[in-house]
Amino acid sequence: MNAIAEICAFTPEAAILALNAGAPRIELCDAPEQDGISPPESWFYEIPALHHAKLAVMVRPRGGSFCMSESEIAQMEAEIIRLRTHKQAGALVFGLLTPDNEIDVPACQRLISAAESLPCVFHRAFDIVPNPEKSLQTLIDLGFKRLLCGLPLPELLNLKEIAGGRITIMPGGGVRSHNVQSFLDVGFTEIHSSARNGGLLPDPNELKHIIAACKDSSSL
Repeated sequence: MNAIAEICAFTPEAAILALNAGAPRIELCDAPEQDGISPPESWFYEIPALHHAKLAVMVRPRGGSFCMSESEIAQMEAEIIRLRTHKQAGALVFGLLTPDNEIDVPACQRLISAAESLPCVFHRAFDIVPNPEKSLQTLIDLGFKRLLCGLPLPELLNLKEIAGGRITIMPGGGVRSHNVQSFLDVGFTEIHSSARNGGLLPDPNELKHIIAACKDSSSL
């Protein structure tokens, strides 16, 4: 069984480049300088529809705080319904926190309900929660399928052990060809990387080595 290399793409061109390199899944988002926001709807007409099921699409109306207003949550809900209705995504990526950086349970429940059968992924807003173990259980109870997390490897391993397969822990943040094997060797089955070395497009060599490492993983 191979590990899954999810490549973060910040333009349609980046997504197509990664897909052509063999990436099995793309996280599609805009504005890396804001740590990722929702991609424009026009991007989905630039990426062939046959690949839309491979897209994990960011749903985030703005950068900055992960504490959203009622109007922002309503905007996210409408976006999720559009993505689901038009079959433009294979998964949805979002994360909402309270002013105290706890998981915003009612808001997450609302968005998961709007997603219906689409898998939901909690993103790196999790990196700032005050109690990761408690928050992980909250995500499991809510029904999130994956957690994208940039915490240090020992903390990721602790979360993986606690999760016990009930949610996938996906390391992200600084994962590159020189260190991807360290995550695979300890049993992570999915990893997340932009594979960039400056600029908006992934580096072809990074793409090649990260995707190859996941395909060749023998730890699974």
